Amino acid sequence: MQANLPAEPISRPWDGAHLPNDEVLVLGPGSRQAFAKDAAVFADFLKSGGNLLAIGLNEEDVTALLPFRVTMRKAEHIASFFEPSALGSLLAGIGPADVHNRDPRELSLVSSGAQVVGDGVLAKLESANVVFIQMPPWQFEAGQPSNLRRTFRRVSVLLDRLLANMGVAGVTPLIERFHEPVSNVELTDRWKVGFYLDQPEEWDDPYRFFRW
Repeated sequence: MQANLPAEPISRPWDGAHLPNDEVLVLGPGSRQAFAKDAAVFADFLKSGGNLLAIGLNEEDVTALLPFRVTMRKAEHIASFFEPSALGSLLAGIGPADVHNRDPRELSLVSSGAQVVGDGVLAKLESANVVFIQMPPWQFEAGQPSNLRRTFRRVSVLLDRLLANMGVAGVTPLIERFHEPVSNVELTDRWKVGFYLDQPEEWDDPYRFFRW
């Protein structure tokens, strides 16, 4: 997928056309089968300074799609520690809590060929604007037990932060709602819309709902 960078975010499937470097290219599982023939286009895009976010790719995907040698290892990931990145880095604003996996599973972790973050669940190429995130949030979809919901939410926030660091715009209804406050007699659940990745539940914050 591609994401343009206007005030209103636009995402669209890549159509094979030239990639201007003011767009962000997002590649996920299955990209090797769909786009291996277009590796030269991706190489030109990265050479011109374009940003690429790779989500859940394995070593074979990277070898087929990108002009870089990155090695990975299959291993269980639960948690890792890493220092905060500098302001202006594509990894700025990200911490260990964002990659805490409350349902341990085997992932393709980056081991060499890039700046490895933690145990390789995150990585960044030093020679191009390419970031790897090896925990696709859709593996922890909402509607699951609370531990999986929490992981889904944290990894989704991580993904949003990575895209924002690459220049992808986002929207929020917060300012509009300050302009149009809810009246005292109006009953509304609009607080549930626009701020949450999934439907809030009581056990998200038992201290609030049960007054512990």
